[in-house]
Amino acid sequence: MMALSYSKCAKEALKESGEKKKKCCQRMLDDIVDLAKEKEALIRLQKLSASCGHFKCGSCYSYFLRGLFIAFGNVTDPSKAYHLELSFKTQEERDCVFEILCENGNDMKKAVRKGRFLLYIKDSTLIEDFFAMIGANKLAFDLMNSKIVREVMENTNRQINCDMANIQKSISAAEHYSEIISELQENGTIMRLPTDLRETARLRIENNQASLADLGRLHNPPISKSGVKHRLDKILDFYKDINSK
Repeated sequence: MMALSYSKCAKEALKESGEKKKKCCQRMLDDIVDLAKEKEALIRLQKLSASCGHFKCGSCYSYFLRGLFIAFGNVTDPSKAYHLELSFKTQEERDCVFEILCENGNDMKKAVRKGRFLLYIKDSTLIEDFFAMIGANKLAFDLMNSKIVREVMENTNRQINCDMANIQKSISAAEHYSEIISELQENGTIMRLPTDLRETARLRIENNQASLADLGRLHNPPISKSGVKHRLDKILDFYKDINSK
């Protein structure tokens, strides 16, 4: 048996909800769900549109939205994307629903795809609000959790990329200093450096992959990371100076 899609599972959960509803709310839900089975759904929608400001109670509108989602809706698994839509056979049906939604403060956009007329939301916060409105708490929590997981993964990847960039930067810097020191050794000018700088130059060449902190610990006596950087910069300044003459 083929597994139900995320969207179908969401609809089934809403259908099977054991919550108690007022009679007017239950009637509203049933009427909207039944629209999907009717060929002339537009006529019913137009009647509802004409009285959309007169829902029987404060909860009827949320059940109207729930019915729309069950009858015409689809939602993408939030672990993959944020997309909720209502799909209608005709432009008139879609526009009639759009009018009702607009008059009640819902923000959906229009589209046409493969001969179907759509109302859709791609903003995750607005989708959360929609689910909260129709009482689909599990769907709202699924979406919020997916956003947290996605944010953690993005932050982790960002940190990894940053670390890799810093490592590459350190490697490039170490290679640059090693090349300079090798050139100073080859032409004998390294002997013009003070003893402390020559020690740092030797350790840099002998430990080409070591970090500045590790190089600092190899000195006798040990020096700080900033101390190593200061000495290498003085070696670089010396190199530039003798090559500018």
